[in-house]
Amino acid sequence: MALEMKGEYALPVEQAELWRLLNDPDVLAKIIPGCNTVRALGPDRYEMGLKLQVGSVSGEYMGSVAISDKQEPAHYVLDIEGQGSIGFMKGSAAFDLEAQGEGNSLLRYAGSAEVGGVVAGVGQRVLSGVAKFLAGRFFKALEKHIEQLRAASGAAT
Repeated sequence: MALEMKGEYALPVEQAELWRLLNDPDVLAKIIPGCNTVRALGPDRYEMGLKLQVGSVSGEYMGSVAISDKQEPAHYVLDIEGQGSIGFMKGSAAFDLEAQGEGNSLLRYAGSAEVGGVVAGVGQRVLSGVAKFLAGRFFKALEKHIEQLRAASGAAT
């Protein structure tokens, strides 16, 4: 089953800092919903473990993430493959970062994934809703992480 996603999110951070955060595996491990492990496999390649619930179906995925087509600080592509107890997924997403005045950035994303196995049985509408929900959680977690960095740097001065 094919799944398409796209959207944008405004963040209160400079473009260069946003680029750094989105390329830091420790940050990604904290902000990706359901992520429980991230391990470097090489430059811009990671193994990742996720625990997800999709509708009434829950399970764990192990997979790989590769970053390609890097154009610092404005663009990169994530290629993702995973399989687990509830099925498989393979997809790609392009991320574009744009400065939006002093101290702000806009992140646009567009991607597609192929999903199969038990998880595909929940249906296109449910999967699309879950994907939007997970994207929202990702961006809220990223925004919270940015706020925590600001608070920590303010306390350090």
